[in-house]
Amino acid sequence: MRINLSSNTDIIAAIPALLGFIPTNSIVGLVFDDLGDRRTVYVIARYDSTAPLHLALQFVDELPLRQDDGTHRRVLLVAIAESEHQAHAGDHLDALQRHITARGATVIKRLHTPRIDAGHTWTDIDTGEAGATVDYRTSEIGLQMAVEHGRIVRNTRDDIAAEFAPTEQAPAPDTETDTPEFITHTIVGMSEAFEDPATLTPQLAADAGLLITVNVSHRDALLIISTAHPETGAAVWTRLARQLRGHARIEALALAAACFYCGNDTVRTSVALEEAHATAVAAGRPDTTLVALLDTAVQTAFPPAKIRQLFAQLAAKPPTE
Repeated sequence: MRINLSSNTDIIAAIPALLGFIPTNSIVGLVFDDLGDRRTVYVIARYDSTAPLHLALQFVDELPLRQDDGTHRRVLLVAIAESEHQAHAGDHLDALQRHITARGATVIKRLHTPRIDAGHTWTDIDTGEAGATVDYRTSEIGLQMAVEHGRIVRNTRDDIAAEFAPTEQAPAPDTETDTPEFITHTIVGMSEAFEDPATLTPQLAADAGLLITVNVSHRDALLIISTAHPETGAAVWTRLARQLRGHARIEALALAAACFYCGNDTVRTSVALEEAHATAVAAGRPDTTLVALLDTAVQTAFPPAKIRQLFAQLAAKPPTE
């Protein structure tokens, strides 16, 4: 998602909405498209400011520093670190600047604040400019996310992970055979759920869990349908994944991740993929192809808009056998 920002105060206030949670003791990197004086966020990423310094190089390696035309994007770094961690966070900012500059990109500024909520002081560590942090909940991007997308800022990333925790298991599917009637009934039911998530029942969750595991073509059909409604699709697949176990849970988490990614929620995309990987490890299974592909897209900051275009093309011209 591209968000226009105009000041250091705006940038800091936007971070919780862009991440989906309130970061503490963190190093945050905002990568901007090179559009002259207009600062337009291309991607945001973070890691713990208490981490060893060698992680700074890994962090830079994962940032999308080049635009499609080969020119470099600009980077703004923010250290959110309380007094006992401030010196180490400063070392990270120095290391990041060296690595980013070595890649040919530019660090446009480096900011520090002890906390990101209202009533604290942010400082530009290179110029000495300072200002006050404001309530992120009243920021333009915070209000936009809440009103237009229903996206609530959680207190921590762990609170986001809890959204994917297993709940009561769905019942057994209505059938154990891959019949046309079963396929049609389940796909129609899921299509209705993507329009109105309230129609999702535990039985439909069980049936869909079977459908997405017995045939990859059925899974991909539901992938195309649900990513056309990314916000409700993400909600449905998340609810469904919580009721499923094993392979079915992995596939449902991957489908949730695809919808979150199409909806520009890269944090929940990453969390859903982490849950899918953990479920696969617990079951002694390798990651599925869809999980691996989406993980690569996230790691390389492949634009969500291009993912949406890809799925739209598949819907318009389904692959032939």
